[in-house]
Amino acid sequence: MIYLDELLKGVDIIAGSGNLHREVSGIHLDSRKIKRNNCFVAIKGFNENGMRYVGDAIANGTNSVVFETDEEDTLPELPLIIRWVHVTNARKALSKMAANFYGYNSFSDSLYAVGITGTNGKTTVMSLIRDIFNRETKTASIGTLGMEFEGKVKKTTLTTPEAMDIFKFLSRVHGQGCRGLVMETSSVGLQLHRVKDIHFSQGIFTNFSGDHLDFHQTMENYLEAKMILFKKLAMEDWAVINIDDPSSDRIFEHLNCKYLTYGFSQNADIRPLKYKFSLEGIQATLDTPKGNITIKSVLLGRVNLANIMAAVTSAIIKGISLETISQAIREVKPVKGRLDLVYNKEFSVLVDYAHTDKALEGLLQSLQEIAPNKIILVFGAGGSKDKTKRPRMGKAASQYAHSIIVTNDNPRKEEPTDIVNDIIRGFAPGFKQYEVELDRKKAIAKALNMAGQGDLVVIAGKGHENYQIFKDKTIHFDDYEVVREILEKMGRGKHA
Repeated sequence: MIYLDELLKGVDIIAGSGNLHREVSGIHLDSRKIKRNNCFVAIKGFNENGMRYVGDAIANGTNSVVFETDEEDTLPELPLIIRWVHVTNARKALSKMAANFYGYNSFSDSLYAVGITGTNGKTTVMSLIRDIFNRETKTASIGTLGMEFEGKVKKTTLTTPEAMDIFKFLSRVHGQGCRGLVMETSSVGLQLHRVKDIHFSQGIFTNFSGDHLDFHQTMENYLEAKMILFKKLAMEDWAVINIDDPSSDRIFEHLNCKYLTYGFSQNADIRPLKYKFSLEGIQATLDTPKGNITIKSVLLGRVNLANIMAAVTSAIIKGISLETISQAIREVKPVKGRLDLVYNKEFSVLVDYAHTDKALEGLLQSLQEIAPNKIILVFGAGGSKDKTKRPRMGKAASQYAHSIIVTNDNPRKEEPTDIVNDIIRGFAPGFKQYEVELDRKKAIAKALNMAGQGDLVVIAGKGHENYQIFKDKTIHFDDYEVVREILEKMGRGKHA
């Protein structure tokens, strides 16, 4: 139990009502989760204002309400028994209050935290670093695939969860001996202050390309959101930067910390001296400030060698030996839905989460280096999201795939045919090697039946997801399950 005034330490308060020395049993921004003596933080969202749900929170037992208002808003009338606190920014307040409630400051110095941002590669880099760090330090991870510690995963709906969920998780695992944290810090999570009060010892930049413009509106805003992570880093902290990405120059401008770079460039601090890609994986020798390191991994392609270099750089900064790093990478298994080879016999089948133009381009370029024959691509684009990337995805697909089947991803509230037409509009002039099949299962079946000796079927866009969102329903849909089912019907067996 903690008191409201203690909870508000470090919060920028405009005004409050009555005596704030009142016991608080929990914090929530969702009025439906409020229980007796919880504090309700009313967030002004993009579609709704949390103040609309104060009545529900009170009915559920809240004893205090934290809120913000715009100049034109009228301060709410609340029962005298309810303590109200008017703050300048409710999201910033939520982060600080969550950190205070779960005692983060009492253990933050003993928790080595790494934040990863970038349009693509965050999940794989996070998984690699976690597996390397775990060789020496019990390490947790937070990201697209959930919050994980010691093999136990709590699923989340957000790449970067809300602050109270993060700090609750960290408090629990720290009590179980966790001393390392690796997490994906999405641009949205950074912009909405979900990790504002986490002290990161490292910030990692993987790459930058168009995505999330439905939220950020402009590429400049999108990049500015990512730079929040690096502006947080102090002199004793470290940045890990992909020097191959043109946006790295902007990141360097805002660094007040130490840094190392990685990439294929001759100027990178960690770079490959030689490498070989195949459907069996990656073999490489990397030049590092600590000497050369031999890399062997079942992960596939150029994009994953870049991800491995990011992880190697992070581990070197942490002080982990090259021998330990090399051994850990050798034993790393593919991350679900990230360049994941699910069948590899007379032809091969690969599932990947690529859902942006740069991710699709990087994926297909990497596969061109290792595919023995044709690349057959199945993909679509998400509805009710950034529409600007769809023609660019079409362009990338038509440049690097031999045959394409355009299908549904998660159309959400949009008409599937509108999404498909946006994609097709981006195809290279004269490109005709495509067909449209909106039923994703049928599209996958067509691709598998098209595949000949040495061909590579790539099913992109959904990766680890096991659902499909339509205008009026959400259904179970898993690319892995569909591939296995169709291959069995074809008499092709079950496994890679």
